[in-house]
Amino acid sequence: MTFDAQRGRILPPDLDDRTWQDLVDEMRALIPRYAPGWTDHNPSDLGITLLELFAWLAEGVVYRLNQVPDKNYIAFLNLLGITRDPPTPARTFLTFVSGAGPVDVAAGSQASTVAREGQPPIVFETDADVHVLPQQLDTVVRLGPFSGAGLVPCADVTTPLVGPPAAAALFSLPAGQTAQFCLGFDTAPTEPLLLLVRLVRPAPPGVTATWTYSTGSTEPLVWQVVPTQATGPDARPALVDGTAGLTRNGVVVVTPQPDWVAQRAVAAPNGPASTAWTTVTVPAAARAPRSDPRFWVGVKLVNTGAAAADVGVERLLFNAAPASTALSLRTPEVLGTGTGEPFQTLQLSRRPLYRRPDLRAPYGDLAVEVGRGAPPTWQVWARVDDLPAGPGNVYLVNPVTGEITFGDHDPQSRKGSGSVPAAGSSIRARYRYVAQGAAANVAAGQVVVLGAAPNGGGLPGLTGVSNLAAAGEGTDEEPVEDTLRRAPEQLKIRDRAITAEDYEFLAREASNEVVITRCLTPKVASDGTPWSYAAIIRAPGTVNVVVVPDQGPGVSRPAPTPELLADVLAYLDQRRDVGAHVQVTGPRYCPIIVSTEIVVWRDEFKDPVRSQTLDRITTFLHPIRGGAGGVGWQVGQPVFSSDLFQAIMPAADLGYISSLQIKPGVPPYVGNADPTVTRPFWQPNFAASVRLTDYELVCAADRGAHTVTAITQAL
Repeated sequence: MTFDAQRGRILPPDLDDRTWQDLVDEMRALIPRYAPGWTDHNPSDLGITLLELFAWLAEGVVYRLNQVPDKNYIAFLNLLGITRDPPTPARTFLTFVSGAGPVDVAAGSQASTVAREGQPPIVFETDADVHVLPQQLDTVVRLGPFSGAGLVPCADVTTPLVGPPAAAALFSLPAGQTAQFCLGFDTAPTEPLLLLVRLVRPAPPGVTATWTYSTGSTEPLVWQVVPTQATGPDARPALVDGTAGLTRNGVVVVTPQPDWVAQRAVAAPNGPASTAWTTVTVPAAARAPRSDPRFWVGVKLVNTGAAAADVGVERLLFNAAPASTALSLRTPEVLGTGTGEPFQTLQLSRRPLYRRPDLRAPYGDLAVEVGRGAPPTWQVWARVDDLPAGPGNVYLVNPVTGEITFGDHDPQSRKGSGSVPAAGSSIRARYRYVAQGAAANVAAGQVVVLGAAPNGGGLPGLTGVSNLAAAGEGTDEEPVEDTLRRAPEQLKIRDRAITAEDYEFLAREASNEVVITRCLTPKVASDGTPWSYAAIIRAPGTVNVVVVPDQGPGVSRPAPTPELLADVLAYLDQRRDVGAHVQVTGPRYCPIIVSTEIVVWRDEFKDPVRSQTLDRITTFLHPIRGGAGGVGWQVGQPVFSSDLFQAIMPAADLGYISSLQIKPGVPPYVGNADPTVTRPFWQPNFAASVRLTDYELVCAADRGAHTVTAITQAL
């Protein structure tokens, strides 16, 4: 299966496709006709040198001539208003540190990196309010998985969840087993704790999440459950779980209880062991938790399903707020004075405008006001997509170029669309713009300088700020070549979804997180019943759109969050055909199992080559970063052992591959059902290729499922 990057684009032809050599050959062929006495046609001849010089000059003219179709093409796109996609802001979470007491940090507060020589600092602005408490979440301990017999395995997982992580933390929970995450705070809070939970793999059905807190019991799995009913004089519940049991990203609010006490996870080296957990053990390969007493909040996960379940946690954030390099103007910008002329256009000094994720008000930060009188009385005008007929205090905006355009309605003739600002009126605007793109994707721990509050003042009461994880999602302005490739598709679609390609294009447009899309058209079996494999109903009139986000190389099976699915669905729902029923879903993964034998030249090469081969298999079969050329896989794309052979082949001085075969593992969506019935094209044996159904996406099987054998053959 091939995927043409030029698909859909009508390439302009060359008006003259002759090269320098073609011109020389043509002129040389005319010599016998026009100068039969000229017999020396060797490059050393002066006449041939003049011909070659003329051909060189003519080739430059031909090159310029061939730019005419591209120039006309670009001019046509500009006429239709098709512009390059603007840069997108970098995003991260800023964690604040309070000096003594609680501090309210309003949305719009800023922090920046340290200024370097010749480089200004990179400024981030918070997108939400945060109530910063003087406590610190500095320890996270994982207990389990635990089957109910013996001691509970215990390990410190602070770094991937609240420290500078290299990748998201994925935890597998076998059927019928229990696990618990224990969040340790350095001191006892007196106000509700707000935890931002970011997931890369929400808890599947069958996994229940219960929030608990330490009460002095040395068995952490039997801690007291945080009550969910309303308590206290304000009648608020002690637990508000915005994640709905770790099934989506959200905020969890835990109100401290009177019997909340500090405990040690493990006994201190020279201290009493009475307050330490006595039912846990630290495996030899695990990192032991700290021995300092901590006030613990537990997240108890129980898998009541019949199959193993994975829960992927990207971040656990406390005293933190989302932030981006989309900055707000502190004071209104004066755009100019009304001229009274129709279609007056004014230019914003900073652009492009920041586009909110909210589809209902993507440019809700923009406010244009027209003032009359001295001092002026300001009136807010409304942004519209099209100027309505008749008068109206409305305007158009080009978010990429930053142009504000008013209407041309004439009160006397009563003709035109949209009112014209009166002559002499003042026009100003407030807005939020993208200040930095890809350059703001800074590493963890770089945003450490406190900036200004929304009112322009400082941030008193705070002693520090940091981005515990690297910033991401920042992109630069779209390259011209990509715009030229995208334009025919955009012209064909015109913001309406009719064909399968339309849905795929618009799903990518809906969110920068989406990197792989596939539209599944209706499909029926031989008996006329709709396909319903993998819980995907493909009845006539139903459109299923599969979307896959990029969650980094550490997530081997990236899955969209419920928020992302909802955003894409809302975007497509506004553009679908009236009779189409749209469903947006994540991928159905098909793990690939590899069996290979590698011949190495020396015994000491066995273990390194085997480990390297397993790493390369995992990399090649990564849905987003794998495949031939490392450009990822498409939904439904088959796997060939010949491509895998090239990816895992060892260096010639180490050895060679003597055999290589692949087969599909049991897909997770099948569960405990019979794969020969629940999955088409089932292939129980190893072969040279694996055929996937049109809704499946490649992923690597667990590392232990592969068979990589290394044998020694002397040189």
